[in-house]
Amino acid sequence: MTSRLLNIFKDNSLILKWIMVLLAGFCFLWSFQLFIAGNAYYSVKNDIEGWQLSPEKASIKQVDSGLSKIGSAIDYFPDNALYYQIQGQLFEWKAIVEKRSEESVDAGSDLNTNNANLNNAATSYQKSLLLRPTWSGSWIGLASVKLLQNALDNEFYYYVKNAKQAGPQDAIVHKFIVEFGLEMFSVRSIHYVKIKEQLKQHLNLGLQNPLSRDFVLKAIQKHNASGTVCRWLRDASYPVRKRIPNCITYD
Repeated sequence: MTSRLLNIFKDNSLILKWIMVLLAGFCFLWSFQLFIAGNAYYSVKNDIEGWQLSPEKASIKQVDSGLSKIGSAIDYFPDNALYYQIQGQLFEWKAIVEKRSEESVDAGSDLNTNNANLNNAATSYQKSLLLRPTWSGSWIGLASVKLLQNALDNEFYYYVKNAKQAGPQDAIVHKFIVEFGLEMFSVRSIHYVKIKEQLKQHLNLGLQNPLSRDFVLKAIQKHNASGTVCRWLRDASYPVRKRIPNCITYD
């Protein structure tokens, strides 16, 4: 009887050891995949941030490399909304860079390729929102695709509205509305009328938020709108107004 109990104990111990080995192997594999995916994400994120500051530095080769990296990350973690969002940004950049390359050699714009890239971007943003519906960045991504398609329709404003609801204080929302609004103001577009109140609000909020402040200031300078923005924000706080070039003088 004792021998039988010992054999059962040994068998159970062996099973337990194998379970521990399998668990350790699984944890190691998961950690390795997390490390690879995380590195891919931050590498691509840094590239995109660099392109946003200097768009001319983006190349098709770099964008394709980024798509390959983030594609691997998605293969490892297909339920990560952030990976799909950044994949959408890469497809947008691919559309922008390829169009720029075609125009530089007077080859004309390949609308099919451009539309394919933008459709892929929209699909990635939609996948992101299926996983996380309240992600403002993906709503802004969909609005950005519509803007690049020159389709400023009700759907575009629906995306902007959802982005504001999802992240009213998010830097990405301030940046998009400020850049779009100032561009519409500069070209005297009818769309300025639709966005002007939101533009004033997000100029104010964008200058308050340290994550969007520099972008907003550059957008104001780009559109030579310092005087106009100063008038729009005459009721804003002193710390906001003093950041606008030539808005507050001490004469």
